[in-house]
Amino acid sequence: MSILHRSFALGFLFASLPATAATYLVTRGDDPAPDGCLAGDCSLREALDAAVSTPGGDTVVLAAGQYTVTRGALDAVGDVAVDGAGADATRIVGNGAFDLLRVTPLAALVLDGVTLASQDAAIEIDSGGATLRRVRIAAGGGVVSATSANGAAQLRIEHSELGDAVGCLCGAGSLHASDSTLAGVAMFDGSGDLDLERVEVVGPDAHYGIAFTSSGAAMIRDSTIRNQAIPLALDGAGGDVHVARTRFLGNTGPMYSYRDGTVWMDEVEFSGNAVDDAHADHPAVLLATDDGAWRITRALFSGNRGGGGSGAGLIGSTVRVLAGANVVMGNVTFHDNTFRAGVANGIGHAIGVDVADASATIFWLFHATLRTGPSVPDDAVASLLAVRGAAANVRIHDSLLAGTCAFANGATVLQAVGNIESPGHTCQLPLADNDVDVSALQLLLGPLADNGGFTRTFLPSRASPLVDRADPTWCGVANATFGATDQRRYLRPADGIDCDIGAVETLASPDTIFVDGLDG
Repeated sequence: MSILHRSFALGFLFASLPATAATYLVTRGDDPAPDGCLAGDCSLREALDAAVSTPGGDTVVLAAGQYTVTRGALDAVGDVAVDGAGADATRIVGNGAFDLLRVTPLAALVLDGVTLASQDAAIEIDSGGATLRRVRIAAGGGVVSATSANGAAQLRIEHSELGDAVGCLCGAGSLHASDSTLAGVAMFDGSGDLDLERVEVVGPDAHYGIAFTSSGAAMIRDSTIRNQAIPLALDGAGGDVHVARTRFLGNTGPMYSYRDGTVWMDEVEFSGNAVDDAHADHPAVLLATDDGAWRITRALFSGNRGGGGSGAGLIGSTVRVLAGANVVMGNVTFHDNTFRAGVANGIGHAIGVDVADASATIFWLFHATLRTGPSVPDDAVASLLAVRGAAANVRIHDSLLAGTCAFANGATVLQAVGNIESPGHTCQLPLADNDVDVSALQLLLGPLADNGGFTRTFLPSRASPLVDRADPTWCGVANATFGATDQRRYLRPADGIDCDIGAVETLASPDTIFVDGLDG
């Protein structure tokens, strides 16, 4: 039914409602000089202007059709909802170089079921609040921006598709997005909190995926970040950042943190990330510096291609740990990670710990499975791990290293217990506490596959030398953080005797308390 020929009776719907709220039916799709929202003659601008006069929450109803805005930004004042007929049916288009929708200070806008297209910002929030529900903005259709010059900004995004970046200088406010597809998220300064749940953050790769510098806390869960130049950029002083059940896929630069707090990552996957020319000297997944700390558990690093190499004085294709960094990983799997094409003499095809000065630097591994893959050259130096510098504090416990290591400039493994190295003895594992020179055929590992849990894993057969061979100091309740469950979140030890070496516990049962993500 045309927006110009709806029943006049609907235009008077607001008259029957309490005086504290009104409903306005928009009946024309152009943007004339405002002269009041009349029954059968009411533009979107006129409806929003009329809503200012009532003290309660008002509703502006948009039928299917296109509403073209030509007279400058539309102002949302007070508490107002704009309800369209669905993003496929209702379009609001700005025809001019101005912001399309502007939320004024202390206002609260709910925008539901519309598509927006603007030559400038699609939505500009000034110290107010906005909820976007079932909203679509195509790439190039305008950013969503919130600022807090006059207070806190609140932004909620639900079941929406936003093709341009979302930015929030939220002050003490917050940015929450769920069940949505976003081009990029940036939350700067202030003390606001970021909460992303079931979102897909998709390039183009010229964008940051998620940038967070607020002193508040950030939670990212059940999400995917793909095709981004920098998938996760953290800075500033403030709360910890938590990432859970999230995949980083096809990104062209690493994540990094120059933040005081700790980045906690649990049940995460990093696959198919390959640096581009703009990041030719960077690792593919993680660049860990002397700011903040990283705690990564139940993770898969597979098929990543990093930059650098010894020719540039850099080591570590996928994870690079620099002087002063603090990185601890547990129940993680690395497979088939290497340098991108054209890198000569790459060293540390999975991990590089590069300590150029006397700064104390931590890299610890618990219950890890590290394997080379078909893309790693047979003569690769340090096909798994390279460590340079005497200040590197490297500890490896209850892990499988199926590949080679290299050490330089006084570097050593400070502590290593309960590990298996295959096929040689290049990783400085003490013979008294570890098994070395175990042939690849003896490991009896299955393929990288779905064996339960959030990520793929290598499952040992019951006859594998990995089974029941872990050092008890670092498994079960003795090490609740990394030893109580495996990469799949299955309980350790499986048979009540000893834990298995590596990321997977054979014949184990799921931790039913958390199997559905109730630890959120």
